[in-house]
Amino acid sequence: MSEKKSVKLIVSDIDNTISDYFNNWGVAWDKGIEALAESRGMKKDDLYADIRENADGYARFHNFPDLLKETPSLSLEGKTPEERARLEKIDAQICHDVAKEYHEGNKMYEGVIATIRKAKAAGTKVVFYTDSPVSGAIARMADMDFPLDLVDGLVCRADGTTHVVDGKVEFKKAPMQVTGGRYDGYRDQLLAKLGDNLVMNAGDVWKPNMDVMQKILDRYGVKAEDTVMVGDNIKSDGGAVRLGCHFAWQKEGSEVCPRAQEMYSKINEMSDYKIGAQAHLDMLAKMSAEDPALGKKYQEKMVTLEGGFKDLNKYFRFQSAEKSKDQSKTTQHSAVQTAIARRMSGRG
Repeated sequence: MSEKKSVKLIVSDIDNTISDYFNNWGVAWDKGIEALAESRGMKKDDLYADIRENADGYARFHNFPDLLKETPSLSLEGKTPEERARLEKIDAQICHDVAKEYHEGNKMYEGVIATIRKAKAAGTKVVFYTDSPVSGAIARMADMDFPLDLVDGLVCRADGTTHVVDGKVEFKKAPMQVTGGRYDGYRDQLLAKLGDNLVMNAGDVWKPNMDVMQKILDRYGVKAEDTVMVGDNIKSDGGAVRLGCHFAWQKEGSEVCPRAQEMYSKINEMSDYKIGAQAHLDMLAKMSAEDPALGKKYQEKMVTLEGGFKDLNKYFRFQSAEKSKDQSKTTQHSAVQTAIARRMSGRG
């Protein structure tokens, strides 16, 4: 193994990087859709087709109860009062079961906390950068009871909706939508802890985004070569190599179980979008073929965390983000003292 690289800033994705989001979400959703199909006496694949055709992306991927409103075959219109009451009760229980399994299954990968604590003890800054809306990011951090003292910053998308106005897509920001007793409490504590270091980007600001990444580097005063981006997505998270950052591929998070794979293939309208570790490697090969210079940067800056997040310890040496400033002051002070000594001795 090559010599460890020194880093002063860890920028990490959340979903599928510190916790298993995709498999947890996919299995919970599939069980819920299976139960809904059974309640209507229809085939699950037929219900999936109806959902894919009629429900918007936010409902399909983020808000299970909205599927009931947006999928025609789940509509309660035209039902007798008795049938409507029966289905409403069943639907409420299904939504409850999906939410319970989804939130209870949101667990951190092995070694995440120990690794981040080691980095923080060394003075390394830790910032989470996700494409998730702020409500989803905070809810999932609350599910994991992620220690607030280990977070220096959170960069995510604002809650809101997009609208087409005069042919242009406009983003309408909404209030933070984290609701519920323990979620509100965690949210308020996180807001108090981070202050201005909770950054919400409005609109369709998706990774890889070099402007956002550069702003993160500037905010914490750390150079790209002293930063590692950790994530499961080689294209979006790995895009940080364009700036000269290191990239640690959390391969564990890119692995997708068969049930979630099958569910995703039925709910996703982009047939050419593949998931799974091999799909990420295929994407890297394609990007490298199209842009050899970019491919070279990946070769130089990318490591694969075969054993999960904790493998950061194998490749990187954590250092204080404040060290460079302290060293600069010390160097300046030393230079001044040397100059004074030289003048006093007549040698300056």
